[in-house]
Amino acid sequence: MIITLISSGLMGLVFGSFISMLSWRLPQIMELNLTEQLNEISLGGSKCPNCQTKLPWYRLIPVISWLATYGHCHQCKQPISIRYPIIELSSAISVMLVISYFGFNLHGALAALLVLWLLIISVIDIEHQLILDNLSLPLLWLGLLVNTFDTFTSPQHAILGAIAGYGLLWLVFHLYRLITGKHGMGYGDFKLLAALGAWLGISALPSIIMIAACTSLIIGLTLILIKKHHWQSQIAFGPFLALGGIISLVLQQGTFYL
Repeated sequence: MIITLISSGLMGLVFGSFISMLSWRLPQIMELNLTEQLNEISLGGSKCPNCQTKLPWYRLIPVISWLATYGHCHQCKQPISIRYPIIELSSAISVMLVISYFGFNLHGALAALLVLWLLIISVIDIEHQLILDNLSLPLLWLGLLVNTFDTFTSPQHAILGAIAGYGLLWLVFHLYRLITGKHGMGYGDFKLLAALGAWLGISALPSIIMIAACTSLIIGLTLILIKKHHWQSQIAFGPFLALGGIISLVLQQGTFYL
């Protein structure tokens, strides 16, 4: 049991390193034209965000490399954001928790994939106020495919979940716009909830929306009270939907194995 938990944590760290890199580079790559995108991908390799020095493999060990250099680039000595170890640790903890509930099997692997995918979406939304179609739409189709085999819910409930997930937020968006004349959220949120509906089924949507609404309200009010946020400013809603999805996944599907 302990070996399984440690193994899943180490895998989570490795995936977290990839997520921290992907969530940083993907929004930038999407702003380039096709030729520039191909050149950026082909040049590959992790670089210092400050001096653009390519990092050797021993500078890419999750968390340890950041701690070993005291959070600074070994070349230019400029600080490297703490976002990297935070994302890596978040990934490791997430994978450990998911595997502890679903077991070290195909079911657990698919649940971990969903959680890690949601982590990428959440990080990008927090940093850029953007949910990329390149992430949310494949997640939606993958959820429908996975549930073809009744993995997390029935195919019928997966299809209804995708339709209702998109439709509910679409309706809220347009009602809010008609009442206030403002946009309360982006279309990316519709697609993310549709993807969660495809993975977890229509019955999971009420709990996902409730958790997302309550946690976003609490965080928003807290930021206003500590004067880190203006009451008219928008906050990324995607991470709260992702949190609702993860909690619903565990509560509805999980059984503690370890």
